[in-house]
Amino acid sequence: KKNQVQLPAASTVPTSCVQNCVMAHQFMHCFEGHRVLTLGELQSTRDGLRAPQDKPVACLRHRSEALRYFCRSCDLPVCKECALLDHPKAMHELEPLSEAAPRHVEGLSHMVEDGRVRSHDLRAALKTLEQVSSRLQAQYQRAQGEVADTFHFYRSMLEERRQETPAACKLENVYNAKMVSLGLLGQKIQDTIERIHQVCAFVERLTRFSTSTEALVFKPLLENKFQGFLSFRPESGLHGMDLEFVSNYQAIQVGVRNTFGYIKQGGASEGAPRQPPIARPNGVVLGPADRGSTLHQNGHHPPPPPTSPFESNLLSKRFSSANSLGPFSTSLADVSPYEKWSSGGADIFHNGSDFGAPQDSPAPPPPSALAELSSKYLAGTGVGLYPLKSQIKRQKMIYHCKFGEFGVMEGQFTEPSGVAVNAQNDIVVADTNNHRIQIFDREGRFKFQFGECGKRDGQLLYPNRVAVVRQSGDIVVTERSPTHQIQIYNQYGQFVRKFGAVILQHPRGVAVDPKGRVVVVECKVMRVIIFDQSGNVLQKFGCSKHLEFPNGVVVNDRQEIFISDNRAHCVKVFNYDGVFLRQIGGEGLTNYPIGVCMNQGGEILVADNHNNFNVT
Repeated sequence: KKNQVQLPAASTVPTSCVQNCVMAHQFMHCFEGHRVLTLGELQSTRDGLRAPQDKPVACLRHRSEALRYFCRSCDLPVCKECALLDHPKAMHELEPLSEAAPRHVEGLSHMVEDGRVRSHDLRAALKTLEQVSSRLQAQYQRAQGEVADTFHFYRSMLEERRQETPAACKLENVYNAKMVSLGLLGQKIQDTIERIHQVCAFVERLTRFSTSTEALVFKPLLENKFQGFLSFRPESGLHGMDLEFVSNYQAIQVGVRNTFGYIKQGGASEGAPRQPPIARPNGVVLGPADRGSTLHQNGHHPPPPPTSPFESNLLSKRFSSANSLGPFSTSLADVSPYEKWSSGGADIFHNGSDFGAPQDSPAPPPPSALAELSSKYLAGTGVGLYPLKSQIKRQKMIYHCKFGEFGVMEGQFTEPSGVAVNAQNDIVVADTNNHRIQIFDREGRFKFQFGECGKRDGQLLYPNRVAVVRQSGDIVVTERSPTHQIQIYNQYGQFVRKFGAVILQHPRGVAVDPKGRVVVVECKVMRVIIFDQSGNVLQKFGCSKHLEFPNGVVVNDRQEIFISDNRAHCVKVFNYDGVFLRQIGGEGLTNYPIGVCMNQGGEILVADNHNNFNVT
C-alpha cells in the first residue's frame, strides 16, 4: 500500500521477480511515494543507526508534496508548494532540508539534556521546600509561644479580665494557608518532573525510531513544552513563607488605659486627669494658652498634671513583673527630646522649668515682657515682625494607635489623603486612589466604607479631602481633577447632594464651621470659597498675595480661617471677608506644614512633614 515499506525477500521468490518489483516501485505512478529497503538497511535502522536521509515525508498541508526545505524565518520544514505560496524567498530564508535537519535534531538532544538538568534542579527545590516546611512549623510553634507571652502581658495589665487575642486565630489561618500553598507547590513540582520525564522519553523514541525530518515536524511542539519546563520557577513560590508574630507592648498599654474608662462627675474627670498637651513648653505659655494659672470654680489651683507613663523609657521589649503590675511613676526626666530644627534667632524664650535642668538655668523673662512681645506680634499684620524661630524643647510624642496597610481591601489604603473625626470620635479617611471613604472607630478598627469609582451619584473619583458636619454627622468630601467638586453624604454613607464642579478648580482643603458652612481652600489659584449646605456660594476671595502652597484649612467659632502653607512655613489666618489677620509659626518652628486642625480647647494643631508636631 501507499506510504508503507515493501521488502524484497530474495530467499523466497526468484531474483528476477524481486528486481522487477524494485523497478516497478521506482518508475510506476501507482507506487509514487513508496520506498524499498533491503533487509540490511532495515536492520541498521532497528539497531539505532540513522535512517536514510532521502526518505520523503509528506507535507501536512499538501499531502502529495514531500518536505524538501527548511524555513529559517518560520522555523518549520516546508514543501515546494509551501515555499512558493506561503514562504517566498524574497521574504523567507530557505535552506535544503538535508542540511538543516542534523543541526536541529542536535538541538533537540540539547533540550533533552537541559530538561534533565532542570529535573535535577527541581528535585533540589523539592528538598528545599521540605526544609522551608520544617522551618515554617518551627516558626509556627515559636509564634504560638509569642502569642501566649503577649497574652500573659495583656492579662497582667487587665488583671482578671482575660481575653483571647485575635492574633492566635489569625496565626492559625495564616499557617494553614501557607501550608496549603506549600503542598500545592510541591504537587506542582512533582507533576512538572513527571511531565519532563515523559517528554524526554518521547523525544528519545522519536529520534531513535524516526527520521530527522519526522522529528522536525514535532520540533515546535517539543520546544514549547521544554520552554514551559525551563520557565517554571518554584523558587518564587517559596518567598514570603516565613512566619513571625510581632507584638506591640507599647500599643497594648495605650489600648488598656484608653479602654478602661474613668469616673466623670460634675464635668470633672476624677478617674483620669487630663493629660498635658504634647510638646507644650515647660516654661511660660503665651496668650490664651496660659490657662494653667486660672482657678477652678472652688477657688483652688488645679493639681499639677501627672506625668504620662508612656513617656518613660520603653526600649526593652519585656517589662519586669513589678513594673507591669505596679503603678507607672517614671518621670519625664527619661524622655529624650527631639533635636531642634534651628537654633537661630535671639534667645528670647527659655524653658525655665525643664526637667533635669541645672539650678543655675537662666530665668525666663518677666511675664509683662512676654505679653508685650506677644501682643505686638499677634496684633500685627505679619509684615513687621517675622515669627521667631523655635527655642521650645521638643518632647517625644507617643502615638495613640496606628492602623492600615497598603492594599485595596477593607482597612487598607493606597493613598490616604484626607482625615476627619466626627462627634463619636470615629475616624473618617479619604482613600484617594481607591475612590472610597473608610470609617474607623477611635481605636482604628474598621467599621464600614462607601463609594466606588465613577461620576454618578454615590460614586467617587479621587476624593482628596474630607470634613464632618458636627451637628448632623454629614460627611463632606472634595474631589480633585477631573471632577473637582464637593459631595455630601450622611453619617451612614448615603449620597445626599453634590455641587461646586463649575466653580472649584483645585480644592486642597475643606472644613465645616459651627454653623454648617463649608469652607474650601484651593491651591494654584490661591482662593477661598465658602458654601452653604445647599451649594450656594456665600463668599469667595483670592489670597495669592499671602499664600504660596496651601494644603489644609480649619475654622473656629469666630469666623477665622486657618490655612496651613507648606512653602510659607506657617499658618495664615483670614476672616470671612478675606482680610489677612496674622500668621502662626514660621521657619524653625513650623518648617513644612502639611495639615492643620483645632482641638476642643481651641488650640491649633499643625502637622509638619519634617518630623515635627506642633501645638500652637
